Amino acid sequence: MRLMRDLICISILMLLFLLFPIVSMAGDSSSGIIKGKVINNTLDGKGVEGLEIILYGFVDGKELELGRTKTDSPGYFSFQGISVDKKIVYYITTKYKEVEYFSQPIGFEDKKTLTLDLIVYETTGQDTDIYAKMHHIFLEIKGDSLWIKELMIVENRGDMVYVGHKELEPGKKETLRISLPKEAANIKYIDGLMSCCVVKTEEGFSDTMEVKPGAKKILFSYTVNYKGSSYQFKKGIPLKTDNIDFFFPDKEIRVRSNQLEFKGTLGDSAGRFSRLSGKNFHKGSQIVIEFHGLPWMKSLFKWVIAGLVILLMGAGFAIPFIKRGQYQDKGDGQTSEPNMTSLYEQKQAVLQTIAELDDLSESGGVNSEEYQIKRAELLKKAVEITKQLKLSS
Repeated sequence: MRLMRDLICISILMLLFLLFPIVSMAGDSSSGIIKGKVINNTLDGKGVEGLEIILYGFVDGKELELGRTKTDSPGYFSFQGISVDKKIVYYITTKYKEVEYFSQPIGFEDKKTLTLDLIVYETTGQDTDIYAKMHHIFLEIKGDSLWIKELMIVENRGDMVYVGHKELEPGKKETLRISLPKEAANIKYIDGLMSCCVVKTEEGFSDTMEVKPGAKKILFSYTVNYKGSSYQFKKGIPLKTDNIDFFFPDKEIRVRSNQLEFKGTLGDSAGRFSRLSGKNFHKGSQIVIEFHGLPWMKSLFKWVIAGLVILLMGAGFAIPFIKRGQYQDKGDGQTSEPNMTSLYEQKQAVLQTIAELDDLSESGGVNSEEYQIKRAELLKKAVEITKQLKLSS
């Protein structure tokens, strides 16, 4: 309730800003009227009798309750003697079947009478008419993390408010279940979700806000830390969904899915994204997207090689001479042979790196092609050091 009012406050302040240049500073007479009707759209526009209507106004930057009244038999209500000061913005609220309704904020401007109707609905615990018109998933790669945003347009295509049926906490019923990867972190509710109404679950989180007829935008984000150059992204489909689109950086990674088809690329020189797309997903189904060629292995291998270089240099052996199999000229016609102990340490370091790479391959942390290339490079270094050991013995 409070968060909804905060949103209304923002709208009201914006409206006040627009009205300010034309505001008359002359005193006002309290001669305005705010009237309207509460209409039940589930019952073919029938008026609702006996509902309490609360009038709020923003006066000098403060929200004030200005009055209460009840609807009559046909569903009408009115407030008399309201200030027509153009600096004041009004809105009304009511509650029907435990669902709150708010009017749009409005000011008198040059009028003496304002009409604010409220549309209400019956409620249901069945989600038969709840769909996701579209579900967009956006992927960015930053370091060793996947940055994911999900945008959903949820539609209630019926004429009743969906309030859920499964109670997650006292007074909170699940209306939308969102699944997240088990590694998901840094979850942010950006639009259409309120932290007060979200309940964390083992699968991800669930929203408990009612879903009124019409469309509702939901936007949230999270990060996933991955290990290895491959990752399998699994996504449960919470609603009957018309379209799912997955966008990922063009040419950075390879992506495959049995449920989504490649539909080309979008964007310009500033950034291009490839797109996978699919249609008509059933509630409770799942999509699986496999990522290959993620940059984690590249950064890891650089780190491993950097560590190896430090070990080799620390042992007093210059890598260029390993590659060339040469010794440094001392200037007197002789060569300085590397120390046997340092050569042995270098060989052990290379072999240890090979073992770690083998373990990484067995755990799926590197694809086969990269594994073969890196392993061949390390084996070559090991052979070169072995030659040096034989020459020095």
